[in-house]
Amino acid sequence: MSKKKITGFRPGSESWKKFMAKVYGLGGAIVIVGAMFKIQHWPGASFVLILGLSTEAFIFTMSAFEPVHEDPDWTLVYPELAGVEDEKTLEEVAEESTAESTEQPASVVEQLDNLLEEAKIDSELLEKLGEGFRNLAEETHKLSDITDASVATNEYVSSVKHAAEKVENLAETYEKASESLGVMQVASEEGSSFGEQMKNLAEKLQELNSVYELQLKASQQQMETYNQFYGGISELLSNLQESVEDTKRYKENIAELSKNLQALNTIYGNMLTAMTNASNIQQ
Repeated sequence: MSKKKITGFRPGSESWKKFMAKVYGLGGAIVIVGAMFKIQHWPGASFVLILGLSTEAFIFTMSAFEPVHEDPDWTLVYPELAGVEDEKTLEEVAEESTAESTEQPASVVEQLDNLLEEAKIDSELLEKLGEGFRNLAEETHKLSDITDASVATNEYVSSVKHAAEKVENLAETYEKASESLGVMQVASEEGSSFGEQMKNLAEKLQELNSVYELQLKASQQQMETYNQFYGGISELLSNLQESVEDTKRYKENIAELSKNLQALNTIYGNMLTAMTNASNIQQ
């Protein structure tokens, strides 16, 4: 059963795939430029980084509208899977076929050989077909030597019927092989396209993780620098506090010394007064 082609600008259509390919490419470039601005600490780095991350979010939002990948009917390529109800088995076969087509796409000749092998068309059958054509050639050659018109006509009709049957069988065989090959090519192209999209998505996620890791390291370094700076400020404030306390104690000591000197001057003044009075009394 052929798959209906999606037309217009809708998810799954050819124009949608071309548009999304450009969105993935240009969006990834904007994200990388934003990360480069942030890493190099260029002017406007924050704005460009926000623009890049917003673009990445837009890409993920658009990818959410991509149609779900549908597995092809593998029973057309592998008839022995007909009647198997285990979906897991079909998925494993599809994944293996997709991986093989992605890693090393088989040539048309190899695919045709595989199809002939699956259809059980071996060298013996082809040899019999060749013998049939050779017999047809011999019968046709004998027609030129036959003088009996009725015998020639009968043998000619028999040979033509026999050749027609052989040619019809051969045409049916090649038609089935062509249909199977077409299905395999479509499945291979879809698998390759899906594999490329997943590979591009994985690369972009890896780049984004690298950017986040670099940003985290830069933030940690800045935090360490800030901690050292604040530690120096705390130590400076502590030293200033100690200096203020020392100055306060020095001021208190000076005041106490001044009081002691004043008391001492008073004592000396009283002594001088007493000595002066005693001298006056003696005279």
